[in-house]
Amino acid sequence: MKSTRTTITLPHAVSRSAAILLAVAIGILAFTAAAVVTDEIGPLSVAVRLTPAFDGATTLAFPPFGSISADTHAAPLDAEVRLDEVDIAGLEALAAEGVPDGTDLEAWTGSAMRAVVTAGVRGTLAGLLAAGLAAFAFTRSRRFTALALAVVITVCGGTLGLGAATFEPGAFAEPTYNGALSYAPGAIALVQDRLSDIEGLQRQVRSLASDLAAYYGVDQSFTGGGSLPDTYRVLHVTDLHLDPVGMQLTLDLARAYDAELILDTGDISHFGTEQEAALAIAQMSGRPYVFVPGNHDAPDLVTRIAASGVTVLDDETTTTARGLVILGIGDPASAGPGVEPDSRRARERGQEIADARDPDQFDIVAVHDPASGRPFIGRASIVVSGHTHTPSFAMEDGTVLLGSGTTGGVHFTELRPDPHIPHGASILYFSRSDPGRLVAVDQIEVYGKTSQSSIRRTMITADGSEDER
Repeated sequence: MKSTRTTITLPHAVSRSAAILLAVAIGILAFTAAAVVTDEIGPLSVAVRLTPAFDGATTLAFPPFGSISADTHAAPLDAEVRLDEVDIAGLEALAAEGVPDGTDLEAWTGSAMRAVVTAGVRGTLAGLLAAGLAAFAFTRSRRFTALALAVVITVCGGTLGLGAATFEPGAFAEPTYNGALSYAPGAIALVQDRLSDIEGLQRQVRSLASDLAAYYGVDQSFTGGGSLPDTYRVLHVTDLHLDPVGMQLTLDLARAYDAELILDTGDISHFGTEQEAALAIAQMSGRPYVFVPGNHDAPDLVTRIAASGVTVLDDETTTTARGLVILGIGDPASAGPGVEPDSRRARERGQEIADARDPDQFDIVAVHDPASGRPFIGRASIVVSGHTHTPSFAMEDGTVLLGSGTTGGVHFTELRPDPHIPHGASILYFSRSDPGRLVAVDQIEVYGKTSQSSIRRTMITADGSEDER
């Protein structure tokens, strides 16, 4: 039986049209990839990105705070201005001078507009190059290549022109909040007032307690694992990063567990400014509070916290009312305005302090970077740390190594991405009848998005070994 094969040939004009459309699509993809620019705007380093969209919006993103967006223009193009870095010294100097004058604002607006224009030009040039190469490769025709280029320049140029002509900054009078800002819209007004009304600030933070029920989804029983009578309780929190829900959770846990001491291993702020200290101090009242600086906690903030009556430990020890000896080692970055961590320096600092002190055992060694606590294995009942935003528990040579994750529940690259980062904290139980002996550790995680929480208890035997329950 003789087989036959049927070949369908499309009209030449159709294949050329498809090639041009494909080349234009490639050009638009190239525009999206290339329409990015980084620029300095006042004390900030920002990244500007333009992307095609069904409607026109501008987003101001401040990770890990969250973002504000508004429908600012009619063109099918989204503009994102994302905070990359902050000149801490410049920011503090600006805050100290009060509200920026018209000259400053005009200069910053000009810088922002130039960044947007530069991103648009870069994207358009990349789109033209990609579309031209693709069209010529598909058609081998200069005429059709020129047609593809004309379509790209019309689409990109027309979109950018329409966006500029219809841009309305007043749209931010009705913005959309995303991330942490949605928990506290009043934060914008507080920033504008430079955190001058501390009592008002305290009221606003406390008002977030009414939002916790909805945030957690269901009522939580934090103390359902057994009360462990005749114990002295220490609440360990870390890496709050000014998250209002995490700050309220700290107070709720301290009250629920009747903790006699709150031990904070740093990064209570984002940029370490003196102004941020006002928000932190508003939450450090009512119970003894010990604070160990993290890499985000710069000198001015630490000074303000110490002046408020909080016990700040930076290469120092303190003895609690129950006789616990706590050694605190701050992150090396907290000595200056920078926030960049360095675990090598942190370990060297911990080793220097360990070598300089008598080999007597400490009850608690509190550090920000876990690397600083390694030299104290075998010399302390427990080493508590933060920095990693990841809960951890281990025991070496009779010393518990505990990381409580992040009580702020935040991430540096994206705010609360999936999988959701939980709010974490721990309760340390010390014996009242045998001072200094660690009895148990409760590791607590609250997952707000899934309305779940978990408590994992590890019992510590008299010989210093673990017995997880």
